[in-house]
Amino acid sequence: MTLLPKPTLLAEEFYNKLGQDTSNIGVKNEFLEACAGCDCETKADEDSGRGSRSVEKAYEEFTWRLQHTGDAIVLPDGEVLGRVTNLRSAATYLAKALNQSTNDVIQMFLWLNSLSSPVPTPSQLDVAEDWLTSLKNSIDPNTDQPYVICRPPLCWLFRSGEGNCDANDDMEQDLSCLPCRLGLPDILNDEKVYELGLDYLCLTVKSEDLENVRFSNFCHSGYLGVRDIWQPGGVTTPIPYGPQRCVDKGGLPEVICDPVCYRNLPGPIRVVRT
Repeated sequence: MTLLPKPTLLAEEFYNKLGQDTSNIGVKNEFLEACAGCDCETKADEDSGRGSRSVEKAYEEFTWRLQHTGDAIVLPDGEVLGRVTNLRSAATYLAKALNQSTNDVIQMFLWLNSLSSPVPTPSQLDVAEDWLTSLKNSIDPNTDQPYVICRPPLCWLFRSGEGNCDANDDMEQDLSCLPCRLGLPDILNDEKVYELGLDYLCLTVKSEDLENVRFSNFCHSGYLGVRDIWQPGGVTTPIPYGPQRCVDKGGLPEVICDPVCYRNLPGPIRVVRT
């Protein structure tokens, strides 16, 4: 079986990556067939009236059921992996579960890192530490499971680029470069301007606490993410218009897995600002 021809409105960049992806050829062809009747490319095109059904919408409808797919990978015992994610997005998800405000959750993470203005007092640091301890020891009433670090169904993690199985070293070496090096999708924009002042939550997890570890495929990054930044092969692509010193460092190995519990985080919770 061969890959079907590219639908007219599917981006050439996406189609080329689809050809390199290791997903089952039948699945890839099903996706291409789902795009055949589209009359515009993106949901923004739909919103502006340039079409009634976009490739991006067809992608979302097709891939939601395939979030648990991907080639399995076995990690070494004792490996420490990292996660970097937009702080406000992470806090919004957690705030809903905790029945707290997003700003209050952000405040806790900033206090933990002494990044608030004014600098937190010793008593505020104690409050933040107690809050984190309570979070790790509590059960989410919505799931009857421990609180997890990201919205299901999957969690993106990066592996050390230093070859030593410890993502802490990458964070300590140059934390500020990680949002760029990981090609985080919320930094992508049509103006190709690297936005400054964004806060990111930086966590580490242990390999023995991970389940369903696998490589990402074309189903996981969103249509625009695949088109503009994701690459097959399990290594991130830096944001090309990010700081040059960060782009020059290159990408980092990445995997996906089931969401990880806060109670299993082994190291410090860091915050970095672009």
